[in-house]
Amino acid sequence: MAPFALKLEKTAPQAEILVSVEPASNGFMSLLLAAKHDQDPGIHEWINRFHAAISSEEFMRHKLVMIGFFYAVVPEKRHDSFLDYIDYLDRQSPSVLRERLLNSYAGIHKTDSLTEEDAIAVDWDEVLSSVSNYIAFLASRFGEENVDVELETRAYEYVLDPAAMKQMIVSHLRWAWKNHLEPEWKRIQPMLEESAKAFRKADMSGMSRIEAARFITGQELDEAQWAKAFEKSETLLFIPNAHIGPYLQRAHSGNWLLIYFGARQPESAEKRIPELDRAEIVARLSALADDTRLNILQMIAERGEMRAPEVIDATGLSQPSVSRYLIQLTAAGYLQERRINGAKVYNLNRERIEKTLKAVSAFLLGRS
Repeated sequence: MAPFALKLEKTAPQAEILVSVEPASNGFMSLLLAAKHDQDPGIHEWINRFHAAISSEEFMRHKLVMIGFFYAVVPEKRHDSFLDYIDYLDRQSPSVLRERLLNSYAGIHKTDSLTEEDAIAVDWDEVLSSVSNYIAFLASRFGEENVDVELETRAYEYVLDPAAMKQMIVSHLRWAWKNHLEPEWKRIQPMLEESAKAFRKADMSGMSRIEAARFITGQELDEAQWAKAFEKSETLLFIPNAHIGPYLQRAHSGNWLLIYFGARQPESAEKRIPELDRAEIVARLSALADDTRLNILQMIAERGEMRAPEVIDATGLSQPSVSRYLIQLTAAGYLQERRINGAKVYNLNRERIEKTLKAVSAFLLGRS
């Protein structure tokens, strides 16, 4: 129900730029992707397999824990394993988990109608007096369009009963780990470690933060869009994830900025991991395997650049559909986004297309 957030504890002096697997946060991100189940191109097939293997009731329960109780369960510190993280939650009192959830909601003011002072001043007796008040409260924080009424109605019942909420959280996470995430983690952990190790070996001493972020994520990040995030951060923690595909997820935690990216290797890595290369190619090609997305790329290639309204007019699609396609193509790196007088303008990233074709050739034909 909110942006991804962690409160990491430093146990020792840290370098400014870190690349680490972070098993608890990594597993949590994968389960969060499974709860959202957006089916965006490039998201790893494991997300679909997870969804196909569970019942509708199990999926609703999964969404309840991962989204409805998000702030109660999101890892707030570093753990050695996903099981350690579950055990940590199990040791917390039910009231602590509920307070973590509600206090996080109190500090959020994403709608224009709320000031920061209003966001913190919450009459919880009033908010929790009825489900309609609870839903209205969430809408005031996140916007009506971002509130799943069915899900939050169910969450409300557990918020009123913290012991039941904790039992639901812990039992579900243990179930998700044992039946779905554990076998997948055994498969992906070695390649995630190789990904992190390869970037830790790379010399990034002469790079700026945006240059390091581009190098590690493999994406041409817009400096202006990342400047504010960098300003608030003393440490950048990059976490390779096997399921996120070409998309990035970032979260602030105090002076830390966490950046989840699709597990990959730098082009200069001496030891190639075929599965990592294959996953990166699949993520890139998935965005092209759709007639509408390919048509949008062709139009922008022919016209040089296009604004979103122009793409809407040219395709006859709805604004939400075009917005989603443009986000997908930008995440895959095939489009570059910039703003002109507040409007988003899109250009074709020819270099990304060339690099994608070269990567496919190198993977299949062994060409450099």
